[in-house]
Amino acid sequence: MRFFRRHKIITILLALFLAFVLFAVGYVWYVLDKINLIERTGNDTLIVPTYAEEEVAPEEEEDIEDIKLNKEQSTALLDADAQIRANLDDSKKWYSNQVFNVVLFGYDYGNKSYPYGRSDAMIVLSLNKTAKKVKIISLSRTAYAAIPGYKNTRLSHAHGYGGPDLAIRAIELNYKFRIDRFAACSFDGFKQIIDILGGVKIELTAAEAQVMREHFSGFKSAGTYNLNGEQALLYVRTRKIDTDRDRTGRQRKLLIALATKARSFKSTDYLWLLDKILPLVSTDFTKTELLRQVASVPGYLSWNFEQHLIPAKPYKLVLRDNFEVILMNWPYEVDYLHEIMYEDVIPNYEDA
Repeated sequence: MRFFRRHKIITILLALFLAFVLFAVGYVWYVLDKINLIERTGNDTLIVPTYAEEEVAPEEEEDIEDIKLNKEQSTALLDADAQIRANLDDSKKWYSNQVFNVVLFGYDYGNKSYPYGRSDAMIVLSLNKTAKKVKIISLSRTAYAAIPGYKNTRLSHAHGYGGPDLAIRAIELNYKFRIDRFAACSFDGFKQIIDILGGVKIELTAAEAQVMREHFSGFKSAGTYNLNGEQALLYVRTRKIDTDRDRTGRQRKLLIALATKARSFKSTDYLWLLDKILPLVSTDFTKTELLRQVASVPGYLSWNFEQHLIPAKPYKLVLRDNFEVILMNWPYEVDYLHEIMYEDVIPNYEDA
């Protein structure tokens, strides 16, 4: 009798455990169903924007007005076009199974209606499994680059013309490395995500605190503040006090602050955060891939974090289509990028 009674208890416990597992799996799949999945076409078939090709993609109001180029600037642009053509002649694209590259796009539609928002931020999270490092690499939005299907122009225009698909194609063609996945978020989504996370602690300089004080109360001087979504967006977009290079530094600083905060999260927190954040993000991660990456997050957070900006060297700005652009030394910058991205790794090659 005791045997059957014990057997019955074990059966009930197993049934309860199985029910719990099925509920957990069902809930996880319910959460992952909230992914805004965008499949990349991998080709040059593009949706034609509603604005004419001669027009530029939406940009900030602070960009400069039309000014006639002088002879030196015109010559520099011609030389830059020739260098871009030479860079595209090398069709090799680097990749490695030990390096996983995710590009993050932060975009905004501005005050006009366009099919895609411009990419105000383009940051590559390069996960090097051999070196056990997370490389946070900013790609300057002002880089003068080749955009498939369009004339050479500002790199940030690619997302405005054709969304993540074209932006990734442009990055891979110009910088010669494979992007494995992407995640994109609008300015509004960014603000909501920061608020969901309970804000982010950032140490502000006196100049940064002054900018914040002009828009929000409570920012008396330099120091560490917990920024909400609105405040964090202003912080990462500020450049009038210094340069666009410094602005990209603020963007990377915020990502590292978020990573530092995430180190204190429990494993159960990640699923709750996914439930809230996934509807605000577009990506080409599949459910299975995303679940695998989320499980790997604690490991990634224990790795060393490095910050980089491409171009590594500062270059002069010139005008192109009424916008400032950087005319980069492409051979130098591509070699520099590959060196930091594929540390301790022998890469493979495929056609870009």
